[in-house]
Amino acid sequence: MRNSKKMILLGVFFSLIILSSLNSNNIVRGQEYSYSLLLVPDVTYDWSVTTLAVVGSDTNAFLDYGDETIHQGDKLTATILLDVNESAIGDPLQLFNTSNVWVEFSLNDVNQSTNVDDIGIFDLSWMDLGDYYFLEPTLYTNSTGVYDNFLIYHNGYSEKDEESRKETNEYAFYELKIKKVVTSTKLSTNTWTIKIDSSEDETVENFRNPDNWFKEHTTETLVAELRFNRETGLVTYLQYTFNWNRILETEGSLVDDTTAVDLLIESTQLPTSASYEWSFAVVGLVVFSVIVIIRRKRK
Repeated sequence: MRNSKKMILLGVFFSLIILSSLNSNNIVRGQEYSYSLLLVPDVTYDWSVTTLAVVGSDTNAFLDYGDETIHQGDKLTATILLDVNESAIGDPLQLFNTSNVWVEFSLNDVNQSTNVDDIGIFDLSWMDLGDYYFLEPTLYTNSTGVYDNFLIYHNGYSEKDEESRKETNEYAFYELKIKKVVTSTKLSTNTWTIKIDSSEDETVENFRNPDNWFKEHTTETLVAELRFNRETGLVTYLQYTFNWNRILETEGSLVDDTTAVDLLIESTQLPTSASYEWSFAVVGLVVFSVIVIIRRKRK
């Protein structure tokens, strides 16, 4: 019995250490960043455009890939030309320097560009998930030490579950706006994942001018997810579904506009699934063991 108690206490102790290392909120982001040591000359990574459907005529610059536009079924390739750490020199913005040729992008095995700015999907700010790039540093250093960059991203990410409602009801005028936003983050052994699920619904009815009245209903939805591989710093899973619709009714006319993008890009080499967080499983197993022993002692 004493040995069992010792095993349980040791299990709890080591589980808490694991959780503390994963969820420490006392680390402050530093200034000098380091990329994976795997990103050296002649290393190549590929992604597949698994899904891509576009509705509407609006220009989607993030689909630009050199002089081409990506389509469903395309293969995207990035070949490292120079050691990424030597190119960045601790500053990720150096990778956007046009005179700093460190990578070559190909589309379906045809070279497209060595300029990051020519690759629309490299800068991921269009996903409304934050200011992230297709390649992120894996470590950073400040005066207190060297830290896991994705751990900092995870702890610093703003998780939300919000809903706002604004209603105006005046003479011959009515407006209702409803907005919902849910964001989440998950750090697993191999992957860092961030998600957003948002929607906006707006109704306007304006009859103040009988000769120029209108009714308008606009809806917008966004579901997006990014998964980064913690070893390489590369995106392995990019999912983006956006829908916008406006119905505008005026005297004698009805306009129905829709813009939509459904995009899924997956790595063909690196794991694309968000692996199960084993440390939480350890804690769960320890807690379960404690409960079982307590119940047995009560019998």
